[in-house]
Amino acid sequence: MSFDQGQFNFDAPGSDDGWRRWREELDEKKRAFESRWGVVMGRRVTVGLRDHAKPLSGMLEWLEPAKGRRDDPPRFRLRGLEFGVGEIESIVQEDPG
Repeated sequence: MSFDQGQFNFDAPGSDDGWRRWREELDEKKRAFESRWGVVMGRRVTVGLRDHAKPLSGMLEWLEPAKGRRDDPPRFRLRGLEFGVGEIESIVQEDPG
């Protein structure tokens, strides 16, 4: 699941309660994913990779697994390079300024 698009809760009462709850659930899933795999999504990061000479900077993109492969460790793309979570040696969130 992309953290930019979730599933909207149409059953929530009120004018914007469904949207607000949807946003909270999506943010909660994103935090759980980040915590489990030790990554930072949606922000600029610098990533040091095993067997790669220089760290890469940019926005980490999660490559969603193919159907039936949901239990595999996640794979990511950064600046055109694809890698697995096991290849990450370090990840640092960059200052927004």
